[in-house]
Amino acid sequence: MSDEIRVPPAWKRVDVSTLTGTIMIIGASDTGKSTFARYLFRRLVEYYPRVGLLDCDVGQSSLGLPTTLTLALSTSATEGKPAWNGRLAYFVGAISPRGHMLPVVVGAHKLQRRAQQWGVGAVVVDTTGLVDAAAGGGALKQWKIELLEPTTVFAFARGVELEHILWPWRRDPRVRVIELPVPRAVRERTRETRIRYRVERWKNYFSRADTLQLSLRQLAVFGLEAMTPGQLLALQDADGFALGLGVVRSYDPHTQAVAIYTPLPSLEDVSSIRLGTLRLNPATGREMY
Repeated sequence: MSDEIRVPPAWKRVDVSTLTGTIMIIGASDTGKSTFARYLFRRLVEYYPRVGLLDCDVGQSSLGLPTTLTLALSTSATEGKPAWNGRLAYFVGAISPRGHMLPVVVGAHKLQRRAQQWGVGAVVVDTTGLVDAAAGGGALKQWKIELLEPTTVFAFARGVELEHILWPWRRDPRVRVIELPVPRAVRERTRETRIRYRVERWKNYFSRADTLQLSLRQLAVFGLEAMTPGQLLALQDADGFALGLGVVRSYDPHTQAVAIYTPLPSLEDVSSIRLGTLRLNPATGREMY
């Protein structure tokens, strides 16, 4: 994450001292959500000894890897920067919430609950840019708000694109809705730019990878039918959070032996494997469809 944040006047007028609990940010892609999330995160450290930042953008995550939701913590001692040793990830297995809305909502809730268990005074939730009602974006946001129970929802909209989401919540006393203009400095990114971003993240992550051999006989495997070479997977801990990601090199269904290419140095704490829907060439960072 870049340390430089250009703060528009409308953001400066937000009374950060009144924010507590879960604070959700919604809007379409390229509306300034992620930058505003970082801004709030850094400001909230002034008021709470521990703050969480929950990145739910599975396609263009600024905290974690594509296909994952990531929680990072900060304390006042780290001056508003995410503490990587306090980072936790949940594997969705896809770069879009379309067709994967249940894992997105479940993962966000699990990470929010863990942040609360860790004693955060506030957690900022940066959501995906899927808001189109026809694509299910409205339902995704409505049920995420219902489940995570934010005290405040910040909304960035161009025109009426969020009206189908915001209309009932403006009238619901459980949530305070604050609508902010899309900053003039925001520029829309092309599809090619988004792909290049993921390619670089993948190449960097797998640059330190090696092949590990394991037997599936003693592990829980979710999505075993997708166990084919090139398939992306998560190596998970006992609570279902991702310790690391890997790519299937080979799989023998008769012996249940699998070779996984991963930067995870050891399988010692791995309790389960979850297969995603994405296929990946780890050497080039290219996603395969």
